[in-house]
Amino acid sequence: MPSPRTSQRLARGAAALLILLAGAEIGRRVADLPSLPALVDLQFDLTPRSQSYKVFDANPIARSSHPQALPVALRPLEINVPWKKNGQLSMADFLKTTATHAFVVVQDGSVVYERYIDGFDANSRFTSFSVAKSFVSALTGVALMQGKIKSLDEPIGHYLKSDELAPAYAGITIGQLLDMRSGIDVDERYAGSLTSPVVRMFVSTDLHSFLARRHGLRFAPGERFEYRSVDTLVLSRVLARATGMPLSDYAQQALWEPLGMEQDASWSVDSRKHGVEKAFCCLNTTAREFARLGLLYLNQGRIGERQVVSTTWANEPRRPDNRSDILEYRDGWWIPPGNAQDQDFSAIGVFGQYIYVNPATRTVIVKLSDYGAEQDEVLTTLAMRRISHYLAGRD
Repeated sequence: MPSPRTSQRLARGAAALLILLAGAEIGRRVADLPSLPALVDLQFDLTPRSQSYKVFDANPIARSSHPQALPVALRPLEINVPWKKNGQLSMADFLKTTATHAFVVVQDGSVVYERYIDGFDANSRFTSFSVAKSFVSALTGVALMQGKIKSLDEPIGHYLKSDELAPAYAGITIGQLLDMRSGIDVDERYAGSLTSPVVRMFVSTDLHSFLARRHGLRFAPGERFEYRSVDTLVLSRVLARATGMPLSDYAQQALWEPLGMEQDASWSVDSRKHGVEKAFCCLNTTAREFARLGLLYLNQGRIGERQVVSTTWANEPRRPDNRSDILEYRDGWWIPPGNAQDQDFSAIGVFGQYIYVNPATRTVIVKLSDYGAEQDEVLTTLAMRRISHYLAGRD
């Protein structure tokens, strides 16, 4: 039997724990976060980030009714790629150093190199993180070509109701959301805890309510670029209203079906109750299926005889970037430095997810990893440019 002093300490500790839990629960309800057990169950410290889709509810995306297998013509990749401080890495060391799980290279429409590591294979699903933003961009292009969206200059207030959108946001245009120039004040800070607005958005169980409570602007819409995941979330809500269907259903109809996707996929949602897609991240599919989006853009918006997005839309990310040391963001894609000759561009997701497209060498590279937050992204895109040059015989 514990002593009276020990009993008192235990009682005080229990009371403090109850207060802490009560405070956390109040905070959770205000922020529309999962219940405490659900947060524990997320097990982010135990789950590879690339597999984090396993802890969220998701809307299914069905494979194409006419799946088209990618041709395979495998070749060795016995080259070194540029790395830090004028160094080089062999292909094996490049993949190991950057914690790669899946690496697929498609050139001239055929898979020429494919490597899976750590027990993953061609059927393994990976979450996209911000690579999903490039899919949302493609869906915007489809909606524009179909006339469901009239113009990128349209204010989003034409689509979203006043009770789900702050008055300060109503005049933001679709194009400003696409280019991350809205000024909506949701800080993009990945590190830390639930004090970060974007982390709270990531784990929110009610994204409608999350958006309805946003009112502030960091700057006047259109004034400048600031990377903000909330812009893609708002854009996805515009798409859902313009198309009259959930984003995942539209993705199945507008992309999965015509692109001949072979695998079922999913898009993680805030909760089963609300079913709002985490459009800024969390599209979950296989490496080869990610590559098909790159092939759509490589082929100027066409799949076979079908024009899925306009040629103008597919060519937009190719415009050269004149800066020499940083990535530029345009229409949901990242433009690597020094791309005037290659006109290459890439979807990039935190923790090392890529769909790299090089029109000059007819190459698409998918890299799915668990490699730090925003780590060595310029180096990685330049390494993939080197690989594409090698395969095209340009070295």
